[in-house]
Amino acid sequence: MNVDEMKDVRDFRAGAPTPDRGRLAAGRDRLTAAARGGRVRRMRADWRLAAVGAAAALTAVAVLASGIGGDGAADRSVPADTRKLQGSVGEVLERAADAMEKADPPATPRAGQWIYEKKLSRDPGIWPKSKSNTQPSPKTGPQESWTLYADPRFENGKEGDDRSPRERLQFLNALPDDPAAVLKKVRAYYPSGKDDPESEGEHDMRAMSVVLETRPMPPKALAKLYRALAAVPGAEVTPRLVHDAAGRDAIAVGHDEKGQKVRREILIDPHTYQYLGDRWLIVKDYKESFKAFPGDDTPDRPWKAGDVMFQNALLDTAVVDHKGDRP
Repeated sequence: MNVDEMKDVRDFRAGAPTPDRGRLAAGRDRLTAAARGGRVRRMRADWRLAAVGAAAALTAVAVLASGIGGDGAADRSVPADTRKLQGSVGEVLERAADAMEKADPPATPRAGQWIYEKKLSRDPGIWPKSKSNTQPSPKTGPQESWTLYADPRFENGKEGDDRSPRERLQFLNALPDDPAAVLKKVRAYYPSGKDDPESEGEHDMRAMSVVLETRPMPPKALAKLYRALAAVPGAEVTPRLVHDAAGRDAIAVGHDEKGQKVRREILIDPHTYQYLGDRWLIVKDYKESFKAFPGDDTPDRPWKAGDVMFQNALLDTAVVDHKGDRP
């Protein structure tokens, strides 16, 4: 990538909120290693930063938080809506897909318009303090971003995985009906890379979590993605509703695999079946080392099953005419 292309990437990300420490490379590598029982692998920058400026809901329809709450420290379950959670992961997501197929599609944005997003990202303060670690606490309030819908600089085949919203919408509109075929296309669209060994289920959940953040999201495409999500090896639905980062009830769909300590979960509104965000849930007690060099006095961070390591929630999204406009 040359100097001009690097400048394009910086400009493309200029409207996105600054990532907190929990989304930087070292933390993500440790998280991924924990999920695999200790095998460390390098994460690609586009995957680490995809959630920064991404969200999920029908474009031009606000998905508002019912009070921003939750400390991000532990999973706070709520009574289950048995009608929404009854059955297998396939049955739950089939109901969600059926609801999406009945929804009216949003208007397609025009070139020159912007995708506005308001998100809330939380972590429980994962970096222990010490003489070696004096980093400030991350910002925990809502963050806004504006992304140009049609950006030719990211539609020229040289952008890697940093595609424009228009290009991602074209991908969604071309998805096949067969869930297995959808998963295959999603894997190819967001590949692991030669240096990123992972199981098929891990790849599926990682790729699905990124493509679900595409704006705008056509309801019929979302229905196909939900059916594909049910086909991920090891996919399961938590048998109770949980709370997202904004304190809203959510259906949690995760990926269960032998030896994992951390499970990535996709969160879905139990009433509208819209995508709300995602989170990383601790499923097995363990201690995480933050020592970066010999003599580093940073203490280990103990994690308990049920703790939430990271979580992201969409609060609002819309198509606007100018950068800086709000719905």
